[in-house]
Amino acid sequence: MSSDKNLNNNEVSDALAEPVVALQPGRDLPSPFLSGSHYSNSRLDSEGLLGIIENYVRYYAFGDSHTARAKRYDLRYLLEFLAGDSDRIATVTVSQWTVQSTKDFIDSRLALGEAPATVARRLATIKHMGRTLAERIPGYINPAREVKGPVLNITRPRGLDENEVELLREAAQLGVVRRKGNFIARRDQFLLELLLATGLRADEARLLVLGQITSDYYWLKNVKTKGRRYRNVYLDSEIRLLLQTYLTLREAQLLEKFPILAGYSETELARFPLLVSFYGSKVETPLSFGLSPKTVFNAIANLGKCAQGLNPAKMPNLHPHRLRHTFAHGLLDSSKDVRLVAQALGHSDVRTTMRYTERTDQELAHAMEEKRHRVVGERR
Repeated sequence: MSSDKNLNNNEVSDALAEPVVALQPGRDLPSPFLSGSHYSNSRLDSEGLLGIIENYVRYYAFGDSHTARAKRYDLRYLLEFLAGDSDRIATVTVSQWTVQSTKDFIDSRLALGEAPATVARRLATIKHMGRTLAERIPGYINPAREVKGPVLNITRPRGLDENEVELLREAAQLGVVRRKGNFIARRDQFLLELLLATGLRADEARLLVLGQITSDYYWLKNVKTKGRRYRNVYLDSEIRLLLQTYLTLREAQLLEKFPILAGYSETELARFPLLVSFYGSKVETPLSFGLSPKTVFNAIANLGKCAQGLNPAKMPNLHPHRLRHTFAHGLLDSSKDVRLVAQALGHSDVRTTMRYTERTDQELAHAMEEKRHRVVGERR
């Protein structure tokens, strides 16, 4: 298990690691989630938990988004814990998943040194699977329903300050110069600016297609966010110019490598990703041109490492979500409107956005000292 807890606790390293157990979201299985009437509560207890989990994955954690991958890892770890051995996961039955075994699993993850936020997320996944199962199987009780997760201290997400952003931009430009204007370097530079300007999640950015850009370049339409929700994302004047420059480079590169695209209509081209890669790409499959989650993560992390090389004391470790935090802090500072920030970030619950209003102990101490000095001054 990685000790890097920068993105709330190992979520990035977990998501990019090799699978612990091969859960297969595309496998065709008899589904208790689809045909609950065929299961009695007593029969369900003897069913293999692996099959139930694979079915859940198929319908609720399919795809390569960060959230889907995280859910699959959460359930893999539960299975391995209940089995006691990764080679025995097929022998675990639903009856072994109990309130106590769920509590023991949570305690074991904390004992391994996982951050409370990561463990809380794992429990949330397990609870959702249990709740979904209970809704479909008469008489079945969700074993995780009453299990309490670790108490989380609300902390303000760490973004980048202005100096760090400028250092990062300097690193991106240096990469372009060193690689003599290489398209990939230009693409990664644009990706950096897009994330800083919009607060998009990494998966939201990499899944964008050309057709989502409005003709005036002011908006990204129907950006898919968490929970199958959609929002429109505004593009400010600076990122609009960068977008148009990038699109020119992108078109030239695509036509150079795939001349057949010159005959494609606007409607056909609109289905191709905005951020493109040419590794394994096939013209007949537009989405094959898209970036993988690992490519996005590595692109931003590598820019961060380059910035650290320029000034190690000024640059923290970097991942795409830190750029989202940077955007959120900037918009909150300028607007003073938490609900507006929530809308821009695509948060369904403004309480999630409220994290950005938290203050550090140092800020609290400074405010109290200022108050004390004011009171003393007034007395004089």
